[in-house]
This record gives sequence, C-alpha cells and structure tokens, in this order.
Amino acid sequence: MVVTRPTAQALPWAERLNQLGAVTTVISLLEIVPVLDNVQIQAIKNCILDLDLYDKAIFVSQNAVELGFEWIENYWPQLPIGIEFFAVGETTAKLLQNRGAPVTDLAQSQVGAMTSETLLQAPGLQSVAGKKIVIFRGVGGRPHIGEVLATRGALVTYCELYERLLPEASQSEFAKLLKDDDAQELKATQDLTATQELVVVVHSGEALENLIKIMNEKAVFERAVIERIWLLVPSQRIVELAKAAGLIHVYGAQNATEASMLQGLIDVKRALLSFKAQVKKV
Repeated sequence: MVVTRPTAQALPWAERLNQLGAVTTVISLLEIVPVLDNVQIQAIKNCILDLDLYDKAIFVSQNAVELGFEWIENYWPQLPIGIEFFAVGETTAKLLQNRGAPVTDLAQSQVGAMTSETLLQAPGLQSVAGKKIVIFRGVGGRPHIGEVLATRGALVTYCELYERLLPEASQSEFAKLLKDDDAQELKATQDLTATQELVVVVHSGEALENLIKIMNEKAVFERAVIERIWLLVPSQRIVELAKAAGLIHVYGAQNATEASMLQGLIDVKRALLSFKAQVKKV
C-alpha cells in the first residue's frame, strides 16, 4: 500500500495503517512549502494586517490553518472581534478551534463529504452580498469556493500561504514502483501480492494530478500498469477526475478523515479480493 500524503502527515498515517496490519510505503506526492517570493509574502502580510476588515475568513485545509495562524499570531495577539471563521472539513475545523477561533456553522464542517461544496451549503455563507471574505489556501488552489461566493455578491480575497510541490525524488520512486520490469525487484521490500496489485491512497486532487503527471512523463500509462493500480481517493469528484484520466480501479471514501479513509481501504480490499476470485475462475 502506497501512502502519498505530505511527509509530516504521511508518517503517522502510515504508522496507523501498519498497526492495523497493512504493509505501507510512503512516497509523498505533495510537499507543502511556504511561499518565498517577496511579492507573495507582502500579499500575505497585507491580508493579515487587514484581517479586522473582513467579515468572514475561510480556511480550506490543515496547512492553511497552521501557516495562516503563524502569520496571524505574529500580528494579532488577540483575534479581531466580529469575524466569522469557516473551515473545509472536520480536521481543519478542530485546528481552528485549537487556535482559539470559534468556527461558524461547525456542523457543516463535520458531515457528509466535508468538501468545498458541502461548506458552501453553510447558512452563514448564503446571504453574503457586499461581505468581505478572505480565503486562506495554497497558491493556485481550487477556485470553486471563491467563484460561488462571488456570484452571491461577496468581495473575495485570497490569502495564498503555501505551494504544493511534487518532490523530485518521488517521481523516480513512483515510476520505479509502477513499471512492470521493476515490480519483481521491489517485491521483497514492498511485500506486494503475487499479481503485483498496488493500492495507492491519495488524499487530494493535487496529489492525483501529480500521480498522473508521473505516469505520463515516465511512460508508465500503459494498460498493464493501470490495471495494477487500485486507487482510493477522498471524494466522488476526485473519483471522476481519476477515471477521466484513464485509471480503472478507483474508489471514493466519503471524505478525507481518517475514519472514512480507513473504511474506504476496507472497501478496496473487499473489491480486490472479489476481483482476484473472479480472475481465478477465468
């Protein structure tokens, strides 16, 4: 099983899976790097200094909370009064609360798919005409929340805190793992099954994009390789993206929380066992 989260999140997740009996390999498809460009840094500083001018602040990820509050706590010993805080997903909401930020419409961050679409159903984000809203995210993040809020009349600003990069070493490691010629070589260390299926766990659309990029650049987007990959992703939207890219065995968890992804892995294992049984009959 291949765990692809950024290293800081991948290692404890892999350890948890190991405790449950899985054999894991960590090959991070994303590296979270704070922005370094002077123009970008000044843009962040401007957002933070103007924090009290915003009506609502939305944090799209754990990284957005952690990096955003490093900035906020440097300039605001106490949070400005009157701002409503929103989060995409339960884990992000918990991190916000741990930083002393009361999360508005908390229930909306704790149910269902816990996606941007779910958050946009929050009561506090419906009547937003004329409201100033700042969205804390990574550079070039998915624009869906901002676009929808803008159509509702909100004045949207992005505070882009970090970049999501593909680690250079991961490209060669993943390509090697995926190539049929190298699979036998890796069997002893990766404990792959006799038919060399690879269960790959992807937690975001950006990680999926990097996986597809590796497969295209390393010329491993072949039928034999594709059939070996059993992919778990955190939402139906990402399932559709993976299938549109040509992947075959794709399964979606309800959301990206640990509990949902663990249940998703159970579903993948059942499907894989059923598939193997059918192949044996043939």
